[in-house]
Amino acid sequence: MTAAADPPGHGRPAHTHDLVRDAARRWPDRPALIEGDTVLTHRQLDRRAEDLARALVARGAGGDMTIGVGVPRSAEHVIAALAVWKAGGVYVPLATDLPPARIADMLGVAGVRLTVGPGLTISEVADPPVDRPLAGLPPAPEGEDGAVACVYFTSGSTGRPKAVALTHAGIVNEALWSHDAFSIRPEDRSGWLASPGFAISRWELWTPLTAGAAIAVSEEGAVREPGALRDWLLDQGVTWSIVVTGLAERLFGVPWPADCPLRLLVTGGEQLRVWPRGLPFEVVNSYGVTEASSVRLAARLDPLEGSTGGLPSVGRPIRGTRVHVLDDALAPVPDGEVGELFIGGVGLARGYLGDPEQTARRFVPDPFHGGGRRLYRTGDLVRVDEKGRVEFVRRLNDDPKVNGVRVDLAAVEAALLASPGVTGAAAAIRVHDGERPRLVGYLVVDDDRSAADEVIDAVARRLPPQMVPGVLVRLSSLPLLSSGKVDRGRLPEPTADIVFRGRPATARDETEQQVIDVFREVLGRADIGAHDDFFGLGGDSMGVARVRQSLLERHGIDVPYTLIFRQRTPRRICTAASDGGEEPR
Repeated sequence: MTAAADPPGHGRPAHTHDLVRDAARRWPDRPALIEGDTVLTHRQLDRRAEDLARALVARGAGGDMTIGVGVPRSAEHVIAALAVWKAGGVYVPLATDLPPARIADMLGVAGVRLTVGPGLTISEVADPPVDRPLAGLPPAPEGEDGAVACVYFTSGSTGRPKAVALTHAGIVNEALWSHDAFSIRPEDRSGWLASPGFAISRWELWTPLTAGAAIAVSEEGAVREPGALRDWLLDQGVTWSIVVTGLAERLFGVPWPADCPLRLLVTGGEQLRVWPRGLPFEVVNSYGVTEASSVRLAARLDPLEGSTGGLPSVGRPIRGTRVHVLDDALAPVPDGEVGELFIGGVGLARGYLGDPEQTARRFVPDPFHGGGRRLYRTGDLVRVDEKGRVEFVRRLNDDPKVNGVRVDLAAVEAALLASPGVTGAAAAIRVHDGERPRLVGYLVVDDDRSAADEVIDAVARRLPPQMVPGVLVRLSSLPLLSSGKVDRGRLPEPTADIVFRGRPATARDETEQQVIDVFREVLGRADIGAHDDFFGLGGDSMGVARVRQSLLERHGIDVPYTLIFRQRTPRRICTAASDGGEEPR
């Protein structure tokens, strides 16, 4: 299966910031970024980015230098990203809610020498361990501009983050295709919902800005509940937006006014499980991977087709994309049969910074095209249906997703093994009775000194929230294959008799007890203490909304939704609220 591979940009400038500059010249006074009551026009955005770019050059930027942007989702973040490009640098978005050790790892892997922080302040990174981080990347294919635009991080197989070098050609191809496929015009307004460190934000930002359209910037954590997101989209007059799958599925179920401004919702990140019906807007299901630089497959969903059963397809390749379904010998499989999905075409990522072996394993020579072209092996098993559409089947290996974010099990296991008293560890994704996947950690502990909450806290200091196990299982030993590797097929389900919890911890104060009581009510169990994880005991996002509502209505305690979602235990919720100046009230 192949989509026509048009030249990058169709004769237009091949670099993202050049397209943004051109949009500013064509539509200077149209809004570009809307953040609360503040509106930045395209001309103002371009000028502020120019000013910051000059400051970066004065500090030594240029020559493909990797420059970190540690600014939360905001107009300032967009200004900083554009300025990095205008200064000749490579944009490295840094999630501001990660543990310091994780951020330090990312800076080291990407060889970041300068960073832009809140207030657009510029700082130098002392003694970066990598002098020329892009030097080890394989060359771009013949006839393609392989200029690296940005570096996004995915989980690494050794517990260290993988730095994926994405090209301007990939971003431009995605943006120009989206303009045509979604009829994006200067009059449109989109929503920016994802974290800047999540690669889907690349699509949210540069597609509208290169079309002269506007972006409404969501407040951090304000739109994680489907009702709140619907209200925000309506209040902001958003006409199209990208929403990760898990949230989109719940968004389909809330009531919508027939005359809402939203005309198109695009979803992606994991397999869509429901068919949207009765909505006043179109839905597009998409498939993409960070290493492919952009969305690569898309399908407009027909709500009537869902009545025949089955899951929604991820559609056909977008313009500029080559897609192959191959067997282990890299030979095409017949339509209807399952094979691994390989992706090639315009703007494929150049590879992983500092990891030529992993780059060679995942980016293989394209057996169907010469000129140095490559295919990225996704690790996803798919089939092509009778209409030529790709259907997702499952992941090929243990590199799964939880809540739309890829989780590297080796990284989780490395963090578990570094925890106090843990001598053996494994991690797995488990799905029980049709629930959404949850991450389970399996432990061998040397004595009774280790407590489950201490292990979870130790992992949380090393890894982002989506990679912290929601439940721990204590084993006397790990099941092994004859090779000595963990036999994941024999890792047990996390039943109540083997879950590593200890005796429920008592509350330290009245507020903590009230949170414990609400957990017990929502989860329907009485054996919950201060250290018990809401998701590990079977809770889900809808349950979090019930916890928040109950705390507010019954006890007058106003706890942000995102704080409950991230901290997950009564003790950590109360501690984080107090430490962050968000004392429950």
